[in-house]
Amino acid sequence: MKETSQFKSGFVALIGRPNVGKSTLLNHIVGQKITIISDKAQTTRNKIQGIYTTDTEQIVFIDTPGIHKPKHRLGKFMVDSAIGTIGGVDVVLFLINVTEKIGPGDRFIMD
Repeated sequence: MKETSQFKSGFVALIGRPNVGKSTLLNHIVGQKITIISDKAQTTRNKIQGIYTTDTEQIVFIDTPGIHKPKHRLGKFMVDSAIGTIGGVDVVLFLINVTEKIGPGDRFIMD
């Protein structure tokens, strides 16, 4: 590793609606399966961190639950967890499903 004055680090939150590929992307970035991947919506219930490191940088990616209109307390907890992550990171990476039109849920996240 290089001298610490040259080393860069930061936090990136992966956010989006359920099943847009947040967990799949994180697994790909870190090069191993650290998150559960499923066709079933809301598989990620807590924030999961994966770290990408090189000689000059370290990026902590935070996989969040999908942001959706909650129908119960668990759903509200998961959405609040995802939204609460946004204020504590350096970058927000908003993932969308490019095979679908942008809808009200995506607009809510953008706002």
